[in-house]
Amino acid sequence: MKQALEYIKSKLGDRKPDIGIILGSGLGKVVDILQDPIVLKYTDITGMPLPTVKGHTGCLYIGKLGKHMVLCLQGRIHLYEGHPPQLIYSFIEFLKDIGLKELIITNAAGSLYKGMPAGSLMLIKDHINLSGRNPLEGPHKEPYFPDMSKAYDEEMRNNFKKVAQNENVNLYEGVYLMTLGPNFETPSEIKMFRLFGADAVGMSTVPEVISAVHCGIKVMGISVISNLGTGLTDEEQSHDDVLKNVGQASEKLADLIQHYLEEY
Repeated sequence: MKQALEYIKSKLGDRKPDIGIILGSGLGKVVDILQDPIVLKYTDITGMPLPTVKGHTGCLYIGKLGKHMVLCLQGRIHLYEGHPPQLIYSFIEFLKDIGLKELIITNAAGSLYKGMPAGSLMLIKDHINLSGRNPLEGPHKEPYFPDMSKAYDEEMRNNFKKVAQNENVNLYEGVYLMTLGPNFETPSEIKMFRLFGADAVGMSTVPEVISAVHCGIKVMGISVISNLGTGLTDEEQSHDDVLKNVGQASEKLADLIQHYLEEY
């Protein structure tokens, strides 16, 4: 991994990204609005872990968007692919080292309520980690026990809500729950998650957020609602349907992110 990060750093040139965007399944349209981007394929980067999930292309983009130079990851790794959580921390720490101050993390998630249907956008205000894994497992730098009471930056969230309001986009806000996966949840699990106070469920994001908080990077998380949780509909769950529903909302998310970075 160290070799991969050094290679990426060597390709930055005089570009100094200050904000990063991690794209979830099927959310690749955000990279289409980057200006004059450098594109690095993961397959060309020695030591770079490759995503194996459909909808994660595996490319890194560095380009201008609004007031910012943005580093955009089109394709993330997941714990259910067999990667150690410390690998996720290593990459987030690298983002800190090259100067990133803020991180926008997106994902595809299942709704736990019929009132938040597929195609909705949910701003994450907090999370529940049920994956059983943590990117800080084992020896790590101080703070050894990072505070997570304000993991999702309030100022970033408030500014993003203003942008959504100005663009007349209905933006939900709620709690994201992470499971390890890679299976869809059972109806009983969905009921339990609701009792826990969660609003959406997915299989990513939390390790990246914990890593960013530990590294001192401000975080904003956005879920694109891809489906209703098991038991809330008679339809069987399908990753192809997830990608289809996310694809329809991807342009709406890209527009909001563009306006946000132009304004803030």
